[in-house]
Amino acid sequence: MSKVPDGPIECYVDESVHKDLGFVATAFILADPNFMGLVAEALRGSGLVPGRDEVKSSARMDADPRMRAARDALIELAGRSAAIAVVFTPTWEMRRKLGKQCLQALQSVLVRNGIEPDRIRAYFDTGIFPSIQEAKRLAALFGFLSRCQLFPKEDSRARIGIQVADVVCHSFAQVIRGQLTGKPKTVRIGGPGTGYPDDATGPLGRSLLLALRHSLLTRPVSYNGKPYDPATDPVIVDPIYDDPVNYIQHPELLGWGVQIAPEAGNEIRRAVRDSLGRLWLGCSR
Repeated sequence: MSKVPDGPIECYVDESVHKDLGFVATAFILADPNFMGLVAEALRGSGLVPGRDEVKSSARMDADPRMRAARDALIELAGRSAAIAVVFTPTWEMRRKLGKQCLQALQSVLVRNGIEPDRIRAYFDTGIFPSIQEAKRLAALFGFLSRCQLFPKEDSRARIGIQVADVVCHSFAQVIRGQLTGKPKTVRIGGPGTGYPDDATGPLGRSLLLALRHSLLTRPVSYNGKPYDPATDPVIVDPIYDDPVNYIQHPELLGWGVQIAPEAGNEIRRAVRDSLGRLWLGCSR
């Protein structure tokens, strides 16, 4: 299940824009303060220099094996050492609306997952808000987030956790691209630890999602009268008549780890619901 830190949380935010299909995928990576060190270690292990080199999912990976190795290492790190949420927004008026949509999604993620805002330091990539002044104006509209520390225009070369958000939002974007076009790229997805036979194939986006599924924020479950925070709206499992596997290993994501902006059209909504409404997790790590 998802890995929300117990103490202070550093949240890294980046977006993946897909104008041809009319949507933006923005990822929120929630990790403890040691995460930046793990990112630096992953970059160095791939042959890159933290602070100088940068992983960008939009760049061609076939020409630079170091970039491919770094991308794969950061995806593995996100799946192992972070909690993940994502929001899908339309490209319509993107530059004017995206910052507010991300703040709305961050507020929803914190409330629905029972995370106190005073634990959060959120670092947004430079492209999400048009200016620091506009970010402050918008943030003042969200009273719940007033206890968060928000950094609205961060350099992803220096704040290297944002590079993890970059590869993660690109991965989710591939899932939705495949759903919208009906023509997902197919790759091998089978092998040890996947739950699939060695020769199994599947969409590229799904392959990326397999590495991230245990870190996605999901709807909580209250079993056998366990106390719960009603703001998180958990599934209440009846130990006699309900099968907990149906809720724990096949949980809901939409509303907890997956958000859709109110401005999104029906086509985007359907694609997100069909692809990411629920997800089979299998056994927890």
